[in-house]
Amino acid sequence: MDIITSTVVWVLCIVIGGPMALIGLLHLLFPKSAWLVYRGWGKLWGADPQEIAPAYKLGCAMRVVGIVLLLGGVSICLIPKLLDH
Repeated sequence: MDIITSTVVWVLCIVIGGPMALIGLLHLLFPKSAWLVYRGWGKLWGADPQEIAPAYKLGCAMRVVGIVLLLGGVSICLIPKLLDH
C-alpha cells in the first residue's frame, strides 16, 4: 500500500505542480504576452482589464503572478520528497 500511495502522490504533485510552475515561468519571462491572454479573456466576458484600469502596471503584476505560481508549483513538486524523509 505504501508504494501505491507514494506513486499516486508523486503523480498528483507532478501533474499539478509541473504545469503550475511552467505557467509561472511563462508569466515571469513574458509578462506582456500573459497580459494579452488576460485581455482576450476579459474581452470574451465583456470586461477588458485595460479599459477598466488603463494605468495598470501590467509588467510588475504579471511578474508577481509569475513568481507566486513558480514558487507554488515548485513547492508542490517538492511535497513527495519532503514526505519521504
